[in-house]
Amino acid sequence: MSDQPDGNERRPPRNLQGLLNFCTEITAREDPTTATATRVLDPERRAFLEQALNSLTVNVAKKLAESVQTLCSEAVTMPGEDVTEQENAIEAIEEHVDDINHAIDLQKMGGFPVLVRCLDSPHISLRVGAASLIGDVCQNNPACQEHMLTLNTVPMLLHMIDTDEDMQARVKALYALSCLVRDYSKGEEEFIKANGFSCLMRVMQSGVEKLVVKASFLLSSLVRESEAHRALLVSMGYIEQLVTILGSEDSNPSTREHCTAALLTLASSHPPALAECLRPELGFAHLLNNRLQEVTGKEEMQEEEGYIRELLKLMEGDADDDEGTFR
Repeated sequence: MSDQPDGNERRPPRNLQGLLNFCTEITAREDPTTATATRVLDPERRAFLEQALNSLTVNVAKKLAESVQTLCSEAVTMPGEDVTEQENAIEAIEEHVDDINHAIDLQKMGGFPVLVRCLDSPHISLRVGAASLIGDVCQNNPACQEHMLTLNTVPMLLHMIDTDEDMQARVKALYALSCLVRDYSKGEEEFIKANGFSCLMRVMQSGVEKLVVKASFLLSSLVRESEAHRALLVSMGYIEQLVTILGSEDSNPSTREHCTAALLTLASSHPPALAECLRPELGFAHLLNNRLQEVTGKEEMQEEEGYIRELLKLMEGDADDDEGTFR
């Protein structure tokens, strides 16, 4: 959870008027004898600031356009080439696309196909950088998600996740995929068409911590969205896979939290999933009770503790109905 700003802490200016107000206050501090009502910028200083801000906006767009042009170089697709300029171009774009308006500007100037082209580059640094940027521009940005989806990006990212020789490239590809499809129905549809859940299953079985964390987070998000997803996951054996991950000593707290959340969503909304959780050979209740002892009272694990208690309550209720006892 992000820290909430203190009530007395001033937010940084985010637009022209905000900056002008900020500068007005600074001017007033420089001349404390000036009455509050007359603490305004003189016309000449205001005009200067407006011109400077307009120039800054143009420069951002120009820098993005120049960076896109640099990434169009043939060096992107040729092994053995020096791609320092292209790496710098990706860094330059990265500085600005956290602003949703600049992300949309990048799309309008043709930057998205250029980034997708870099996903297939023989240069690891460009694949990593492009995947990271795709995630950045798509996160919580439906307009950019929609445009990126038209470029057949989902299958490319799934292929990277499965086959890329570089682990960081695989991690960034999974980050990009998550940002592209989460909370976006068309993205989820493309994910299903491209057999995305099979890819996630392979990731969950990989044992690579960074991949498993991101995969469990994406899975937890997706299972909340659709009953069809839940039925598919149960048929694919995801319940057993998730329980196996929870039973592994190598699983980190973040992975455990997301996997437990996914299991709770499945078990609470899809009866066949709950039935799978109750299979005696999984020993899931025993595993949950042991984990509960480890996390109880630890503030940083409150969410996982809550998920575990809800799961146990569900399982106990179902077992009582069937057998009159719960072990």
